Amino acid sequence: MKKTIIAFLILMLGGFSLIKAQVTVEAIPMSPQTGGHNYFGIKVTLAKPNTGDVTVSGYIYVDGNGANTDNPFSLIVPAGEVTAQTALNFFQTEPTATATAELGTIVSMYAGVPITYEASSCILKFNTMADANVVLNQLEDDEDNYNDAYDGQYSNYTADEMDDIDDQNNYDEMKTYKDFEALFNNFCSKRAELEALENTWLANDFDGTDPDDLDLTISEAENTIFNSNYSVIIGNDTYQLTSNGVLKNGVLQGGTAYNNINQELNYVNLSKSSGPSVNISELLFSPDYSDCKSNKKSKIFTEYDNGNKRVKAVVAITSIVIRNGVKGKLKHYKRKNGHWKKSKADMAVYCAGTLYIETCTVTQSFTDRKPLDGFKKRRKISTRRH
Repeated sequence: MKKTIIAFLILMLGGFSLIKAQVTVEAIPMSPQTGGHNYFGIKVTLAKPNTGDVTVSGYIYVDGNGANTDNPFSLIVPAGEVTAQTALNFFQTEPTATATAELGTIVSMYAGVPITYEASSCILKFNTMADANVVLNQLEDDEDNYNDAYDGQYSNYTADEMDDIDDQNNYDEMKTYKDFEALFNNFCSKRAELEALENTWLANDFDGTDPDDLDLTISEAENTIFNSNYSVIIGNDTYQLTSNGVLKNGVLQGGTAYNNINQELNYVNLSKSSGPSVNISELLFSPDYSDCKSNKKSKIFTEYDNGNKRVKAVVAITSIVIRNGVKGKLKHYKRKNGHWKKSKADMAVYCAGTLYIETCTVTQSFTDRKPLDGFKKRRKISTRRH
């Protein structure tokens, strides 16, 4: 017998009345050189100290002979420090030769979890699924706490007034994600790529491809740990998200193991906290009860205030191997000085439904609202149930 699977999401819009941190790896010549050879050490420098030890590994080789991995090094930069160095006689060359040091990996701690960055393929590696989940949860908490603390300084301001203050403060709601990315030298996160595309999209007055149409997770935290190819390493396996599903070491994964949320999000409703409502009620997903499948997404994009403000609602059911989730996100934009920008509004998001496991049996029903009551003055707000 087919299951009846219904859930609903209500998104409410409130009242309207780093530069990346660099890890420098360099070959340091002994000065003066002595004897019949040249000697070099290796120095590692972080742009700023980390709260935990940072292990930097790589290779040193002779200039002009081509890069090779024959002479590896590994240095630990202790917590609170910014440099570490080998002895100056670490690497020996011919008397006329020079040397180059190259970055291989960086291992940094975040939320008590060691994360390895493989520079050559610009990818993050976690030892276990559990480690990746710990990091994702901490990233989400850090974002909430940072933005709550910032907004708390201006609790008596309207959303429009806060927009002006934000400009003066160079406020960046993505700061905590960027701080994480900066732990890994020039890490090419999917989050950063999508943010750059959104900025271009806004500058072009919403012309071209909406970046949310390219977003397979609609989660800043999840996009932060994926590289620009939507890949991450867990243990010894490489996982990649695609529009067709999840690849494990290049092989598309089928069955219910990676599609184990059986849920439909049927309706989205947007309303203001006060004054005349901006209401939208629209069918997002046509229920398909014949299979337990995840990875569905839909959006609503509407304008108001004589076309000077816009609201976007995005909802999704996703499976990224590390975790599965039901998510809703609300974004707000306004036109200022003839240009579109991300802007604040009083917002809340509400999500409810029933979760099913891969056997199509009920595991739990849930109701989530963010915030629990009232509204937050945010450029975006999201809720998620994993």
